[in-house]
Amino acid sequence: MLSPSRSPGRYSRISRQRGAVGIGLILLMVSMVLFLAMAVDTGRLYMEKRKLQKQADLAALSLGRSACYIDGINNKEALETLVKQNLAANGFDTTASNPTIEFGAAQITGNQWQFEPASTAVKSAGRVTLSKTVPGSLISQLYNPNDVTLSASAAVYKRMSVGFGIGSRAIDVDLTNSVLGAALGGSLSVISYQGLADTKVRLAGLLSALGDMGVLAVDLTAGTLEEVLDTQLTVAQLIQANILAVNEYAVLDTDVLPALNQLDSMPDVSALSLKLSDIIVLAAGANEEMNNEIRRAALASQIALFDLISGAIYAATKDNFLYIPNLAVDLGVAGLAVALKVIEPPQFTMGVLPADAQDGYVTSVTTSQVELKLKATLLGGGLDLGVLALNVGTIGLTAEVAKAETRLLDANGCQLSDENGMTMTFATKPSVAVLKVGDGGPPGDLTDFGDVTQPIQIGAYVRVPLILDVPVEIDISANVPVSTSDFIEHTQTVDPTLELPQLVGSVSPPIGKTLNDTLNNIELKAELNVANLGLINVVLNLVLGLLTDVVLPLVASLLNSLLLSVLDPLLSQVLGITVGTADVFVTSIDVDGGGLIE
Repeated sequence: MLSPSRSPGRYSRISRQRGAVGIGLILLMVSMVLFLAMAVDTGRLYMEKRKLQKQADLAALSLGRSACYIDGINNKEALETLVKQNLAANGFDTTASNPTIEFGAAQITGNQWQFEPASTAVKSAGRVTLSKTVPGSLISQLYNPNDVTLSASAAVYKRMSVGFGIGSRAIDVDLTNSVLGAALGGSLSVISYQGLADTKVRLAGLLSALGDMGVLAVDLTAGTLEEVLDTQLTVAQLIQANILAVNEYAVLDTDVLPALNQLDSMPDVSALSLKLSDIIVLAAGANEEMNNEIRRAALASQIALFDLISGAIYAATKDNFLYIPNLAVDLGVAGLAVALKVIEPPQFTMGVLPADAQDGYVTSVTTSQVELKLKATLLGGGLDLGVLALNVGTIGLTAEVAKAETRLLDANGCQLSDENGMTMTFATKPSVAVLKVGDGGPPGDLTDFGDVTQPIQIGAYVRVPLILDVPVEIDISANVPVSTSDFIEHTQTVDPTLELPQLVGSVSPPIGKTLNDTLNNIELKAELNVANLGLINVVLNLVLGLLTDVVLPLVASLLNSLLLSVLDPLLSQVLGITVGTADVFVTSIDVDGGGLIE
């Protein structure tokens, strides 16, 4: 049987088809390899970029974790070393590629953070820029090696503000009401005072409230902060602005608003006026950039309501004596009258960190500088000592009390791992008092304080046997030591386990200069002015003995009461002034920033 023949053309067509499929498969495989290489390269470069960005982020964050604030001026070298150590710990080779570390200022522009390395006076922000050279393509390395440079940057800022004060935080309600009553014609309860002392108001909120009231000299958006603080206003307007500010910006104690409303209703609050700059002062920066930083810090600062309002009252009554004929508390001193004049009100000066004690831009707080006049009855009802009969007299005391001041120089110990508390360096100058003791004016006149440059004068009679009573005058003079005070630098620790406000330390000069020290060093001397020179020596010696043994101790005892029972509480528990020592306390700590801004 014959079989059909096979055509040679068919076999050639099949061969050609098989060859085309093979070439297509080869091209497909090459394409897949190229796409795979591209994917690997893209992923590799992405991971390299991501790793580099993570290293930059961690390095920038180390700036924020290193201290309470970033100081790219004074701590530049230490911060650069810290960044390089962080980079090395996270696998970045700083020897192969040196990181770029810049310091400057940060501010929000158009709802975005902007880092400004051009700032020279304030460097509270830092930026870390990294670069790394890697192969551009793994395949191209086989025939045409080429590299690409990846870069990553991250920036962070960190600032802090500290609320602090000097003096006593204890408040004697009765004595404070005596002073308030003389100034405002009203009084508050102990709960109200405590609520005012424990509530703080942010300056930005207070100024915003004053702006809403239409009280400010210039609009907040149009004028400088200095022009805004130059606003003249009444104590009533300040109280009303505080009511608005604390309602909106603070978590209030239930007794604070009633206390503010009660203050606002007192008879004389509308008659007292002041400038905000009398109590809130901006430090002088080295240039305009630093001044801008000071303004920012001032707006973020917080002040206790009691300090703010009492300071305003003292500023409004500055240079005028407040006569307080009847204290609202019995201090055990007969015929007691008090007059208070504020020479300088307490001041809160806003500055920047760090600073030296003598820098014009240092942050500081001062107590009031005051003059107090006291008078009291000496020998009430007279005193009959047999041979010597003394009339009623008065003793006068004036105290010119210099302001105490503390300046915050630096703060350290804000690292997240630090459990020992924050340390703060202050320069503190305790208050001193210049005391004068002498004539207190006529007995019973509570507005005439006499002339303390003259000795205490007591009329008396000496009974001489067989002779009529001989009138004499006893002059008692007091030699009071003069004290001085200088700034003392000291470092204190804020205990992280305790709440704020917190007393962090007390400062005393090397030599004691408290009121008690002064009292112990007062020298009293009595002189007898005899009208009748015929007074026999025996009687004269007897009288002089009585003066030394009886009268001078009585005067010393009354001086003790005036200094320690009247003057000291008025200073420490009304005006917040402790003479010869200075208590420094911290009321708030606010840290702004620390996270990445780019």
